[in-house]
Amino acid sequence: MLYLVGTPIGNMGDITLRALDTLKSVDVVACEDTRRTGMLLQKLGIHKPLFSYYKHKEQEGTAAIVAMLKEGKNVALVSDAGMPVISDPGSVLVEAARREGLPTCVVPGPTAVTSALCLAGVTGGFVFVGFLSDKNRERDKQLVQYLTSPYPLVFYCATHDLESTFAYLLQKLGDRGVYVVKELTKLYEAVIPTRLSCPVDFDTHGEFVLIVEGKSEGDSVDLSPLEHLRRYMQMGLSKKDAVKAVAKERGVPRDEIYKVALTLDDETL
Repeated sequence: MLYLVGTPIGNMGDITLRALDTLKSVDVVACEDTRRTGMLLQKLGIHKPLFSYYKHKEQEGTAAIVAMLKEGKNVALVSDAGMPVISDPGSVLVEAARREGLPTCVVPGPTAVTSALCLAGVTGGFVFVGFLSDKNRERDKQLVQYLTSPYPLVFYCATHDLESTFAYLLQKLGDRGVYVVKELTKLYEAVIPTRLSCPVDFDTHGEFVLIVEGKSEGDSVDLSPLEHLRRYMQMGLSKKDAVKAVAKERGVPRDEIYKVALTLDDETL
């Protein structure tokens, strides 16, 4: 059996009884950082063989774990904190186990995205984006599909990336409200409401959760169709996608907006 086990995101008291029982019973614990997981298991009084399984070695690690499972071993997959797979390694392994017909079981535990939303008091739907890529082109591809979403966008962010992430999101999304959630489940846990134009300065180590408000329905009501198109294309949408978005928001036929888009051919955005 492959067990996907949630572990604490900060407070050790958040380990579940089922997670403890599972980690005690398996043959091997696969983890991102053997030192970090080793310290966790030591604090829990658990001694198990550790197998290194991290992002840049997912394919090789997956093959090795699948072989263990076929031998009849029980393997627990954990991340450095929270739930595996959620912005952490594991999806390749889960897919391979399913393909091979190997049983998989989830052992739920804490996760930063839902904890942050709860702490900020955000209800209803949301879009979980996770960590943005370090590469500009990949980062644009990640975000472009969510530019017009009315739902809050949830990002994970390391301390050293806060300033640049605020600047990037301000450029792409405009000046939206944002909740900065820090130190989840720890002593200095806090939620700071601010705006993308007013980044917060932190010297705290670790990771943050940013909850950025979704696009308001009236954001573009005062724009002309041409200005409306320009706004979306400057945000990174292709002309085709911008035409679709503008037509939908203005409640007009797509052909009507496409005619306006033709005037953009000779313009510099």
